[in-house]
Amino acid sequence: MKWFKNSSDTSYLLKDNDEIILKMDFSYNSKGAKATCQSNSENFIIESESFWKTNLLIKENEIIIAKTSTDKWYSSLSTLEIKGEKVKFKFRNNPLAEIVFFIETEQDYILTCGLKSNKKGMPEIKLDLGESLINNPLKAYILAICWYIFKPIAEENTVDILVLIA
Repeated sequence: MKWFKNSSDTSYLLKDNDEIILKMDFSYNSKGAKATCQSNSENFIIESESFWKTNLLIKENEIIIAKTSTDKWYSSLSTLEIKGEKVKFKFRNNPLAEIVFFIETEQDYILTCGLKSNKKGMPEIKLDLGESLINNPLKAYILAICWYIFKPIAEENTVDILVLIA
């Protein structure tokens, strides 16, 4: 699986071989970033809420279907509540920036996205899908939330994010 920057600066495609898994179009305004997402079976929007823009909402047809929250304002651990399920995600240094999504323990992750050093020592993006995400009905939402959160980190720390290696 690879992320590709589409022809515009604000559009990205997640492809598995030649199949498009997810398309994300970003728009920016005074309220923050908004991502319009399209997968094979879902169309939804991700946007930030709250004064500090730390919580995210996922909407389908203007109806909120998911929300993220942080237990403590200073915590690196957050929870995504979506369609009756709770998925936790955490930022960590491993040794570079990484975000990990999991249900119960970090070791049993369902998805990680992080910076890794390539053979030349330059940072690149590494996406790692856990076994439990492959057939998970929430796969598109989790991949989209991951990229929504991690994209600014990737843009700031990589030279070329045209292709993001999975």
